Amino acid sequence: MTRDENIKVIKRYQNRKLYDTVDSCYITLEEIGDMVRAGDELKIIDNSSQEDITAITLAQIILEEQRKKRNPLPLDTFRELIISGGEAIKHLMSRGVQEIGHVKEFVDDKVKPAVQSFLRLPNFENQIKDLQSRLSSMEKELYNLKQKSPRKKK
Repeated sequence: MTRDENIKVIKRYQNRKLYDTVDSCYITLEEIGDMVRAGDELKIIDNSSQEDITAITLAQIILEEQRKKRNPLPLDTFRELIISGGEAIKHLMSRGVQEIGHVKEFVDDKVKPAVQSFLRLPNFENQIKDLQSRLSSMEKELYNLKQKSPRKKK
């Protein structure tokens, strides 16, 4: 299955109704927002012109959420978007990707070796087995106590 086959197509009609072509039903902007948050790949098409209006629709969803104050963004964020014409988002995304790369490097260079060396400690497996045995004994004791306790009648 190609990437394009995984994209859910939503059609917007002249009456502004949105139609999910996969599930064969009308949907709302809020439902589209939920789909995006769930990780669904969407493409929203104007039915009459066949124009891709995905970006416009997602911006409309953000506007509706701002109106409802679900996840209000700072006013400066909107100013920066207007001033930069979207370059601010591209810059932010680029920085985010770089930061993720730095975190991955740190995990690979520092955390992974530390965890692996810890797992290679002598007696580590014996300590785990001992803990499991003690836990099992405690569970048996609790079960026995529960069986011995007098039951209240209603």
